[in-house]
This record gives sequence, structure tokens and C-alpha cells, in this order.
Amino acid sequence: MIAVIADDFTGAAELAGLGLRFGLNVEIDSNGINKSNVDLLIIATDTRSMKSDEAYNLVSKIARKLKDFNVLWTYKKTDSVLRGNVLSELKALIDVLGKETVVLVPSNPAYGREIRNGIYYINDMPVHETGFSEDPEYSLKTSKVLDMLGSFENVSTYIITKKESSLKKGIAVAEASSIADLDYWIDAITDNVIPAGASGFFASLLKASGYKQKKLPIKSNIRYGKNILFVCGSAFSQGRIAVEEARLRGAKVCEMPDEVFYDKIPRDEHFQKWVDDTVNAFASSSKVIIEINQPVVKENGFAKRLRVDTARLVEQVMKKIKIDELFIDGGATTYAITKQLHLDKLLPCNEVAPGVIRMKVEDREDFYITIKPGSYTWPEEILKLN
Repeated sequence: MIAVIADDFTGAAELAGLGLRFGLNVEIDSNGINKSNVDLLIIATDTRSMKSDEAYNLVSKIARKLKDFNVLWTYKKTDSVLRGNVLSELKALIDVLGKETVVLVPSNPAYGREIRNGIYYINDMPVHETGFSEDPEYSLKTSKVLDMLGSFENVSTYIITKKESSLKKGIAVAEASSIADLDYWIDAITDNVIPAGASGFFASLLKASGYKQKKLPIKSNIRYGKNILFVCGSAFSQGRIAVEEARLRGAKVCEMPDEVFYDKIPRDEHFQKWVDDTVNAFASSSKVIIEINQPVVKENGFAKRLRVDTARLVEQVMKKIKIDELFIDGGATTYAITKQLHLDKLLPCNEVAPGVIRMKVEDREDFYITIKPGSYTWPEEILKLN
């Protein structure tokens, strides 16, 4: 069994999609770890949104449990643009697994994400000049990779290139600008080295392990259920553009009330109205969208409160309306909703598009969740669902 520890839910789902593409039997677990007979076990966490010490402790706990399993190798999925607690989580693996070196390959050339000369680029633009500079929780103010990583106690970080690829203790960040570059770093992964990074490097590791890629992603002939609830939890503009396109196609959009967003009295009354409006929207449309549609607020704890409110809304709506398909935009929002609904185990079944994964909820044949990262776009076939 291959094990993955992911720092958010959409990252977990993205690697699950790769597992499907390579013909693996995949399971995503978000609440505890039970022994499993699957080929690929992915532990979805929300460590990206935690405090550094909390992230360290949780990854340590997971790694200790995995040591009791028959794991061939463990991959640490990080955010491709290095948001969150990357160093503290990698340090946790170093401490628990007794290894001294991590090879971190966050580049994802298939999406235009490259590291060259110590600088992170997206489609040839320095990452801090892209929309990631507006992230409400982890706004990027630099494109220098080592500065993006920051620092953590007793952890050294350094860049490795094809010309200077010697490894030493600590976190080695590998430069990569192509799929061939990702494949190049496979040889650096030995029994004493922990592999980490984005989905592109994980795919290279699967290929090197002898798995054959199928002709996927599978994005046709999916029979979606009738009642569809969309949750737009991301602050990225792509999500809001998709909502407007869906509105023009006849979807009902239920926006978070100002009183709920700004935490004003009578907050509970307006929250209940938001619930009722969402439920009533299904009387005239089988596709309903909930979104925040408010300005980005960079205030500690603000985004987390909004995610909790959104998760509570989904729970209340699902108590009154049978939802067949739940589409969620954003990893932290997905994590909050699955926790609120007590959905501990998800079984990926369709890779609708790269990074867009449809999953069956364990023991519920008629309920599916499809999620994507906030910075990705929904496939056209999903936007056209009525």
C-alpha cells in the first residue's frame, strides 16, 4: 500500500484522481486511520489552516500510525505554491520516520507552475504577482522559494538543481520546469529520503514504481443525480466567474447574508433565512448554488468562521432536501463540510478532469461529492448541469 498525507482535502482528491488514472484502488480517510486493503490510502487533513505546532502534532500522529501498516512508501502532499505549514509538517515526518532528508518537488509544469533559479513562476509570472497574492489566509508576497517556505526550528532548507544535486540533511527543494525534470528527481528518492511535493511529482513516482497510466481522465458518461448543491467556498475569481455563468444558465444562487458575513445581530435569524431560501430554491430549480460573494477579509480566524457557517448551512439544507450531488469549490471548505456531515471515508470513483474528483460516500449509494481546488476551473460539462 502507498500512503499519502495531504495538507488539504482537494490536494488529497487530486492525488486520488491520479491513483484512479493509474488503475489503483483508492480510499480517502479524513478522521482517524484504519487498516485498509486498498492500493492507495490518502489521509486528508486541514493542516494548512492550522497553527504550526498543531500541524506538526497531527502529522506526527498520522505518521506513527502508518508505521504499523504495510506501507511501501509515504508521500507528503504539500500545497504546490507552498502555502501553509510545509516545514513543520515535513519536520514531523523526519522526526517520526527517522530520516534526515526530504526532497520537495512543488513544481507542477502541467499547470505552468515551475521553479527556476530559486524563483517560483506560474505561466512565466512570479507567483506573488498572480491571484495567490490575494489569498485571505496565505497571501504570497514573494516568489523566492526559500522565503516562501519561511523557517522552522532546526530545519535547514536549500535549493537543488540538475547541476548541483547533492543531498544533505534538511529540506531539499528541487527545481523543475518540465515533466522530464520531475522524472529526473526520482533517482534522488532512496530509503533514507522522504518524497514530498505536488501532484506532478507523485505521478512521476507512480510511473517509476511500475504503474501504467490509463487513457484518463474519465469525463464522459457520468450519470449525475437530480438535486445538485454547489458550494462556492473559494475566494479565487474563477469560482465567482463560474457562479455567474451558472446563474445565466438558470441556476438559483443563494448568497450569504451580510449579517452572517459580518457577524451582526440578529445573526441567527438571517442565517436561518439563508437556510430557508436555499431549501426553497429547489422548488424551482434542481441546481442551487450557495456562495459568499463578499470582499476578501484578511483577518485572523475570519475565513475559518465563514467555512464553519457554510458547513452548517449545508447540514441544515440536507436535513430538509435530498441532495444527490454535492459540488464543493475549495479544500478547506470541503474539510469543514465533511466534518460537519461526519463523512469520514470517501471512495473516489471518477476523475472528471485533472484535480476535479467525484467521490462516493461510504455506505450511501445515492450521494456523491465532487470537489476541486479553488484555483482550478470547473469543467464545462459540470457548469452545464441543470
